[in-house]
Amino acid sequence: MSGRTLVVGGGIAGAAVALALRRRGREVSVLDAGERGAVGPGPQATGASAGMLAPRYELAGPGPLFDLGVASRRRHPAFLRRLESLAGVDVGLREEGMLVPAFTGEEADAEADAARAAGSGAAARILSGGDAAALQPGLTLEARCWTWVPGEACLDTQRLAAALGPALEAAGAELRAPAPVRALRTGGRRVRGVELEDGSAVDGDAVVLAAGAWSGRLDGLPRPVPVRPVRGQMLRYAADGAPPLRRLVADRGGRYLVPRPDGSLLAGSTMEEAGFEGTTTEEGRRGIARGAVRLLPALAGCPVDEAWAGLRPLSADGAPILGPDPEVRGLHYATGYGRNGILLAPEAGEIVAALIAGERPPSDPGPFGIGRFGEG
Repeated sequence: MSGRTLVVGGGIAGAAVALALRRRGREVSVLDAGERGAVGPGPQATGASAGMLAPRYELAGPGPLFDLGVASRRRHPAFLRRLESLAGVDVGLREEGMLVPAFTGEEADAEADAARAAGSGAAARILSGGDAAALQPGLTLEARCWTWVPGEACLDTQRLAAALGPALEAAGAELRAPAPVRALRTGGRRVRGVELEDGSAVDGDAVVLAAGAWSGRLDGLPRPVPVRPVRGQMLRYAADGAPPLRRLVADRGGRYLVPRPDGSLLAGSTMEEAGFEGTTTEEGRRGIARGAVRLLPALAGCPVDEAWAGLRPLSADGAPILGPDPEVRGLHYATGYGRNGILLAPEAGEIVAALIAGERPPSDPGPFGIGRFGEG
């Protein structure tokens, strides 16, 4: 297939598709609504997220979504090496594993069952408090036991966000930013390109909708795109005040601690139905801080260096939306990744790029097609 693909959205979802297409020799233009070089925490999901690569923790298995997460986790090292080589940016990948406490008997039983059934390629084990403390000093003494998953990892999302634009351009993709897209252009049930908010048209014979929580807001789409924003608030503890943390630590209630390469650590997070309101709240900050101190008591009294909120693109059933539209030729989806965009992006990007190029995708896209939500 010849011609140009337009990728609407320059976050990790769109960038992964664009890089996979460029490796196949496809001409690509990435159109992003944000300012070029804007990589700090903000409402867009990529730079605001924690950067956990943890399918065993994030995704309930077994099932297609868990399998997608595991496949993508295995793809990350090569994907990130290419990204870093293209951009000249170290994204701070840490493959130090994850510790998950069980605070109740029910949680302990669930952790034991999950450890026995672990299919993430890294055997989970149940540890005593002493064994967990040997891996990460300073952990809470409240836990009945700990689950240790050595295969889980994390990266620095702000470094990642900073790398995306340079990597795309070094790979030969055109990057337009800011270039907010207003509408999809079609004719005869086929994609013709997009229209920008300034009224100008950009031609393309394929369009990938990868605009995160904003994916359903374009005019001219053939059907509703059931993706909504879910707010996640985050705290950062500065390196000079936080106790040292080597590994991911997370509880069963969605509270987690993530180490950063500079010695700071992130604490998160919330899952809030707040529309497109991308600001933090006192209640959210307090709840995160309480959860952080429960996991690592030495954080009590440590100053919070920064707080922000991001808008996660969550689909109606919690799984990503990938692949072609069943009615409009040339329209493809790469959205709805929820809080797992960075985890899922490498494999999802390969799936969508393969389908555009007429190749067999590396994983089955069937469970993730938009047709599962009904007719347009």
